[in-house]
Amino acid sequence: MRKLLGVLTAIVLVVSTCSTDDDVADSDPSATTTDSMIGTSSSSDDGTTTEPTETTSTTATDTTAGARRFVNVYFVQGNGYATPVATAVSSSPSVAANATLALIAGPTAAQKSEGLGSSVPVDTELLGLTIDDGIARVDLSLEFEAGGGSFSMSSRLAQVVYTLTEFSTVDAVEFWLEGAPVTVFSDEGLVLDGPVDRIDVLAALPLTPTVVGAINRWEQDDLPDISRFAETRRVVLVPVDDVLNVRLAAGVDNEIIGMLAPGVEVALTGPRVDDASSTWAEILTPIGAGWVNARFLAEVVDDQAFRTDERVTSLLDRMSQVLDAEGPLNEFVSVRGLYVSHHAPPVRFTPEQLEGILTDPTTYRWPSNAINMDDLEDVERDIPARTFAEAIGQSFASSWNDPDRMMAFDQPINGGNGRLPSHAIPPELTGFHYVSVFDPGDNPDFGGLDWTSWHVSIDYEDGEPVVVGMTTDQWSP
Repeated sequence: MRKLLGVLTAIVLVVSTCSTDDDVADSDPSATTTDSMIGTSSSSDDGTTTEPTETTSTTATDTTAGARRFVNVYFVQGNGYATPVATAVSSSPSVAANATLALIAGPTAAQKSEGLGSSVPVDTELLGLTIDDGIARVDLSLEFEAGGGSFSMSSRLAQVVYTLTEFSTVDAVEFWLEGAPVTVFSDEGLVLDGPVDRIDVLAALPLTPTVVGAINRWEQDDLPDISRFAETRRVVLVPVDDVLNVRLAAGVDNEIIGMLAPGVEVALTGPRVDDASSTWAEILTPIGAGWVNARFLAEVVDDQAFRTDERVTSLLDRMSQVLDAEGPLNEFVSVRGLYVSHHAPPVRFTPEQLEGILTDPTTYRWPSNAINMDDLEDVERDIPARTFAEAIGQSFASSWNDPDRMMAFDQPINGGNGRLPSHAIPPELTGFHYVSVFDPGDNPDFGGLDWTSWHVSIDYEDGEPVVVGMTTDQWSP
């Protein structure tokens, strides 16, 4: 490898970058679950039902604060220096592999505006990465050596070496392409005579003397005491294996300065700001102000205050009447939409989608615990296609209006073989208070097993209770 770097007659940075900002918790649907429908099928003009074309899945590119960390990924300044950029990546299944994937993805638009680029082709695939006795063996696809130019080739090798040797367990990097060790890299004829360390690449791509856009970052344990603040919010609608990113300024193009785990409480410190797609809230962080997507913050309401709030019962009573009459639903639902969990991760129906949804003929194959939802033949054979009004509206209204109905605030009511809310309510909704509505079985032939249970998640917006989630659990013979 010491033959890799001769004297370069000219330094020309050939960059191939891609801006990716797939922060689940920042974007829409980002943070939580996919907005695709539940094995959707659409009703055509003649009243027939088409076959389902897609199924619900949970997408999570961020993990919890405890399972994430900031790592230095090395990009290239226009002046030919390698620059470390603190990047939040998942620790699972491999933090080193995820750091490599972040390197391949390239700098964000904001980072590119600061003069950062990358010589690593964005269509490169990471085929494997192992670390043994101080050597990281990285197996990349052939796209990694595509292109031309001595600087481009040597600098992309250096970027990988710098990024992986940030880890204390890595002293050098052994390059493989498509399952075979590399001895001569690319058409430039760069000789790799063994594992490559930082000394080997330093002449080709020296480390920057300064860090571009250096900012302080913090970890979950650094969060300040918020007891003296009047306005606090709880992080909600974020899966248990995900985080809410905190950014330097409002908008997903700005740097991530921290991460918040689901259920964490924070203090509001300033006004909200709207951008093209989201509303952003300013919060207190260990280093001053930070910004988060406001859709993932909920008002903090005292347990006793919720349990004695008569407005909640009135809200559900009025909503049940509207569901039964197939009227307008948005009046009772959170401005962030309605998250429906039907034996599956929640699907978000936006306020726009809820307009007229109780009279919409579109049908869905709503998930069942008894069916493998990945087997389309089973789904088509065993799960009837039903509209939102049939599967959600009529079912809840029937349970609510049943004379034997039972109801409890933040208390589980489950059937003979049902799940407790700790298992039935999806993690995205556990940050909210909830009302259990239980309709016991009516048919004596089934010994009380034909029951239905609803857990209705309640948020408060401007001090008023609204419905943000509906989770059903039921056993029907």
